[in-house]
Amino acid sequence: MRKNLCFLSITLVSFYFAYGQPLSQTRTATYLNNLNNFRQVFGDQGYPKATAADVAADDDVYAYTKKLSSSTRIRRNDTSSSSLALQGFGFTIPDEATIENISVRVRRFKKGTLSIKDHFVSVMRRYDCTEGNCIFGYMWRNGDVYPGNSYPDAETEYIFSQSGSGNNGGFNHDEVYQWTPAMVNHQYFGVRIDTYPIEGRGSVVAYYDLVDVTVEYSMPVTNRRAPSTTETKPLKEPIVYPNPFAMKTNIQFTASENGNAVVELYNINGVKVRTLFSGGVFQGQVYNVSAGDVLLPKGIYVYNIRNGKQNQRGQLIKLQ
Repeated sequence: MRKNLCFLSITLVSFYFAYGQPLSQTRTATYLNNLNNFRQVFGDQGYPKATAADVAADDDVYAYTKKLSSSTRIRRNDTSSSSLALQGFGFTIPDEATIENISVRVRRFKKGTLSIKDHFVSVMRRYDCTEGNCIFGYMWRNGDVYPGNSYPDAETEYIFSQSGSGNNGGFNHDEVYQWTPAMVNHQYFGVRIDTYPIEGRGSVVAYYDLVDVTVEYSMPVTNRRAPSTTETKPLKEPIVYPNPFAMKTNIQFTASENGNAVVELYNINGVKVRTLFSGGVFQGQVYNVSAGDVLLPKGIYVYNIRNGKQNQRGQLIKLQ
């Protein structure tokens, strides 16, 4: 065990010297089912009145579907399933960067007598598959077990997180993929969420309050330029030490502005494990938050820091 920890520590140190600490960008969409004449070609996909602005903030303004009914009892203007396509996130990841992780935060719920489930949730390259590979990376699909597959009755937040590369992509989890800055920065890059056809008597409406995407990436140190005295200092990235950890770890973050800050911990499936910190902070001050203990099960976790416009995420690894 000690040899493994020693090797892992050396690997992490080598990574930070070679690439520096991971950076991140968080964006919301500018298009909802309407990019490049989408509605004229594909229709509204069950979202006749929804706009991208409806899912740009956690503000009780919702993008919602038509009444979804059983496919055997469809009435005029009704449908049995829906497809939500969000694109135009406007990422500006440098060309020389390496994509480390992509996570999607979703707040959603349903109203109605019937249940509603995902057909699949995916980070996509484009919607139209006739132009080549559209769905890309890891997919959460009907048949997989994950929190939020069945829509809750009360608004709930979920986080869908995948690595920047892997061999478990595609609908069958068997495709090799590698996200690149060019893919992520393209206006076609986005999120696609399709629902499974409704079954049973009655109807249901799906509601979305917020969808945003966070891309974590690393930069070679040799490609970084020291900021001049006239440049605005970028927001400092959180420091997690130790990570991976066996017993305890600590998250150190710098407040971006005066006000309230919240630090939350989620498991890899997007379920909130606990609130690590919630309280008032002062701009520029450094805060240390304890993030692990002996009761926390072994596994991979995602922390989320919110302070005004600041929204930063990263991964924690509990070894035992």
